[in-house]
Amino acid sequence: MSKYVFFSLGALALLGGCPKNTDVNTTFVPPSVTAPTNMWLRTGFDTDPSGYLGRFVSPGTASLDETAAMPLSCSQFISYKKVDGGGVRYDQYYNASSEAAANVGVPVLAGMGGAVGAQASASQVVRIAYELTGKMVADIADPAAFEACCKQAADQCTDLYLGEFIEGRGAIYYASSQDASAHAGGTYQGVGAETNVKDGVAWHQSIEFPNPVYFAFKTTKNNYTGEGVAEGGCGPWTDAPPRSSQGQYFVGISNPSSTERVARDDAMGNARLQAVKFLGEQITAGSFEETLTTGDVSRLSTALDNDEVVQRASAGIARMVKDESWCIEPEATPEGKIYVAKTLVLLPKSSMAEAAASVVATASGSEE
Repeated sequence: MSKYVFFSLGALALLGGCPKNTDVNTTFVPPSVTAPTNMWLRTGFDTDPSGYLGRFVSPGTASLDETAAMPLSCSQFISYKKVDGGGVRYDQYYNASSEAAANVGVPVLAGMGGAVGAQASASQVVRIAYELTGKMVADIADPAAFEACCKQAADQCTDLYLGEFIEGRGAIYYASSQDASAHAGGTYQGVGAETNVKDGVAWHQSIEFPNPVYFAFKTTKNNYTGEGVAEGGCGPWTDAPPRSSQGQYFVGISNPSSTERVARDDAMGNARLQAVKFLGEQITAGSFEETLTTGDVSRLSTALDNDEVVQRASAGIARMVKDESWCIEPEATPEGKIYVAKTLVLLPKSSMAEAAASVVATASGSEE
């Protein structure tokens, strides 16, 4: 590890007050070194990142920093514990978003091979040589509750969350040349003087952090996402419909049927019947007062006890109930194969008032 030119944390202002170096190197082709996809430099260093641990990463995020991660309701089940680092020394590659790189004085590389005028890369690889003093790692004390939250509220979980923060003292380097004998390309400002070589790349020192701070984080894969399954696959939603801010989910189940088509139609019909019952309960509870202008709604519950009325009401809301996932379970019997279908459907919040009005109209018409 290099000898440090010690700065105080006050002078660094925990890196939050450092002027950003946004110079774009338009002549240097990025070296062919990579970092693990789950290891990222932070945008700012501090001594307590616990407010970020357990936040979820939006699907498809390519360039990551801790400030972009989202605190969702299922984050409440993710606490943390601190682990001593033991003073082990590491020399590793980390990904750095353009914001994180700029905050620690790393020149932002241009994309597409460094062509003049190219857009700055969204992220790049930095090298960090450090002494590990500690970790802050995710701790899920009640895995069952966390799993239930993610499965029942699909919009409150994603497949990645911030699961570990790295504490240490050390130095950050950026690549200045693929060829160790070459000079750094481009124009740089406010950087350290030290340059050394690793993996055939000349690395130029950016900053040092001589006192222990949390400087990087790792993402953790979430094995309890509440996402639906593809058609033909049975998943957690078959046991309990997920919760969503987008509307109300129902799981329709068919009677044993001789063909898949009949089973599917029966499962969809069962889901629509559930939606009618749900709407009836919401209407009598006063959730859709603006729809109660036709007929005597005080007798709605009685009308919906009639199977024929419910069937007609379910047909009236058919176009508003959207199927999202299917599950087909075949079973061999002495008489031949039979099928049970399950479907996950959503009654969108935007369609509920219209669907409630349709149920009221059907129930009122049945009494005329």
